Amino acid sequence: QAVHAAILRHRFLIVRAKELRCGPEQSRRFYREHAGRFFYQRLVEFMASGPMWAYILAHENAVPLWRSLMGPTKVFRARHTDPDSIRGAYGLTDTRNTTHGSDSAASASREIAFFFPEFDEQRWYEQDEPQLRRGQLYYSAKERVHRVLRAEEAEVT
Repeated sequence: QAVHAAILRHRFLIVRAKELRCGPEQSRRFYREHAGRFFYQRLVEFMASGPMWAYILAHENAVPLWRSLMGPTKVFRARHTDPDSIRGAYGLTDTRNTTHGSDSAASASREIAFFFPEFDEQRWYEQDEPQLRRGQLYYSAKERVHRVLRAEEAEVT
């Protein structure tokens, strides 16, 4: 809940959100680029250890802004240099650091497809994103996402 509140407080738009649970095999696939590194197994075990929330977030310069909000990967460093960051406030260890964030737009696209295979990113950029930029938005607490307020809905409210 605290991470979700931070997302909203920092004015990210939540495009999609879902609670899910990844098993060990899915977790290994997600972190496959780290296979063979000393921390790989700990990452896989943490990801598979319980339920989590996956988000598609939108914001001007979303990737660097989200990485800044997360704080340093190393929790000890985060607690001392950026204690108000998500990892500084809630991280336990370097591999149990509360949150993950894509390191580039290309990684974000790959990771969005991993967690949201039904999401059509190209369609979103062509149709939905322009509407979000020019329309009135509202946050649906029930769905845990932002929506465009349609003209007929604006007249009712």
